Order: sequence, then structure tokens, then C-alpha cells
Amino acid sequence: MLITMGSDSDLPLMMKAVDTLRYEFGVTCLVQINSVHRDLRTVVRHIDSLPESVQVVIACAGGAAHLPGNIADLRADLPVIGVPRELGALKGIDALLSMVQMPEGAPVAVMAIGEAGAVNAAIHAAKELAIADPTIKTRLLAYAEKRKARVQGQNQTLEHKLSTFTQK
Repeated sequence: MLITMGSDSDLPLMMKAVDTLRYEFGVTCLVQINSVHRDLRTVVRHIDSLPESVQVVIACAGGAAHLPGNIADLRADLPVIGVPRELGALKGIDALLSMVQMPEGAPVAVMAIGEAGAVNAAIHAAKELAIADPTIKTRLLAYAEKRKARVQGQNQTLEHKLSTFTQK
């Protein structure tokens, strides 16, 4: 698993993906900064020399958001998941549109802008890995059950919470 971003300012957001993969699904990640606008040659070198163990790429970018699409073009053999970062005057809408408007042949699976997108990218990547790894599949099912249990717990305490509201 490669998690890459255009700048270290993206790291707090992408740690949501790293932590979800690591702690929920037991997936280790290679984490890199790759800026297609500031150092394209290094991006090409990094992506061309990825270890064989990397089966999925999660790429975060803001603004023009060229990183995920460039990786999809460089590595036609790897699925690329894009996470648009909320940034600048357009609050991530520009990054989202840049990622979803990739031309035919360089697909990027695009998640939501921000934290939900980072976590969903991790879950989506884990689902791709689970196709060939029954341990990850089991962890995905346990994660889903944990989410369901949280809702059930909320329903159990709801009656008490509702009784604290006064009628007008």
C-alpha cells in the first residue's frame, strides 16, 4: 500500500487513512510525498520503483490535484484512489473535479473531500486487498460489525436522551 501526498501539509489528513489501514485492517503502508508540480522527476522515479508489495495507491492532492491521475497513468497495473483535500478558495471542489474528470484510460477512484474521504479510501483499499487476503476480509467484516454496534448502542441510549428534552 502506498499512501502519497503532494506536501507534508497533507499528512494530518492522510494519517486518517494510515491509521485506519494499520489499526483496523493490519495493513502496513509506504508513505511518501510526491509533488508533480515541484519535483516531477522524483515522482516518476518513486512510482516507477515501487516495491512489488504495493498493490494499491492512495493519493491525496488539493487544488489542481494532478498527483492521482499522473500515478494512474504511470502505473496502469495499480488501482489508484484519490482523496481531494479541502484547500483554498474552492474548498476542495477543484481537486474533486480534477480527479473525477480523468480521461479514459487513467482511472482514479475518487473519495469524498477531507477526512471522510481519507477513511473511505482506506476502507476501499482494504476491500481491494481483501479479494486475495482472507485475513483482511475478516477484519473488514469485524469493522462493519463494530460500526453497526455503535448505532445499536446509540439507539439504546436514545430513549434517555429524548426524555431530557422538555416540551414547549
